[in-house]
Amino acid sequence: MIKQVLKKMLKKLRAKQLVPIVTPVDKEKMLENKVVLITGGSSGIGLSIAEACLKSGAKVIIAGSTQSKIDDVLKEKKNPNLAGIVINIMDVSSLNNKVFEAASIFNGKIDVLINSAGAHHTHQFEDMPENEFDKIMNTNVKGTFFMCQKVVEHMKKNGIKGHILNISSSSALRPAWGPYQMSKWAIAGFTKGLAEKCQPYGIVVNALAPGQTATPMLGISNDDIYNGYAMAGRYIMPQEIANLAVFMISDMGNMIVGDTFYMTGGSGVVTFNG
Repeated sequence: MIKQVLKKMLKKLRAKQLVPIVTPVDKEKMLENKVVLITGGSSGIGLSIAEACLKSGAKVIIAGSTQSKIDDVLKEKKNPNLAGIVINIMDVSSLNNKVFEAASIFNGKIDVLINSAGAHHTHQFEDMPENEFDKIMNTNVKGTFFMCQKVVEHMKKNGIKGHILNISSSSALRPAWGPYQMSKWAIAGFTKGLAEKCQPYGIVVNALAPGQTATPMLGISNDDIYNGYAMAGRYIMPQEIANLAVFMISDMGNMIVGDTFYMTGGSGVVTFNG
């Protein structure tokens, strides 16, 4: 009898803690009071996500490997809710201090981590040099893994029910013959595994996988987005990816767990022989 009463009380208590977000939130308030840390945030997709987060009410910390690039962005934006920090994600021994430093910038916390730092290969399978292979895998896989490790530790220690979003690629839909594609396959699996590890702590982990995007990585400018190889006839705009990212890291995305959202412009329906 006592056990049944206790079970009912526990069930009611848990039910009170579960608050579904069923009403759309004002876009300018979707990330209100959130602190977002973005690796690779000084250019390309990372910078577009930073801009979208700011418009949605967040405080944003862009992390990059070059101080001058960060300074250029801060000087251009002149936004009190935007800060920058140099982080070399391949230097694992420095990440504990760097995450602590980043968290100290706004309110002593990090609510959201977006892993947008990435490297692409320039060689083919037949002539891939070891140093290029290592650089890509260390940036895209090792760097992402250990950034997640340190930020998850911060979130758990401070009771933060946060979000982690890994920027992957539609390359994870295709056969992998090089380190870039291999790294994105790895991120897809890691995202699922980390989501399982983090869910008991209320930390939501997902990935966003764009197709070919008009960014400096591909040498594409916003003025020339025609892409004859894409089903949609054009490259994806970084701002389009950023809008989806904001939704995924907001409370409205809390029930998206361990998933990879693809934004490919239709390339995801192209078969290997197509």
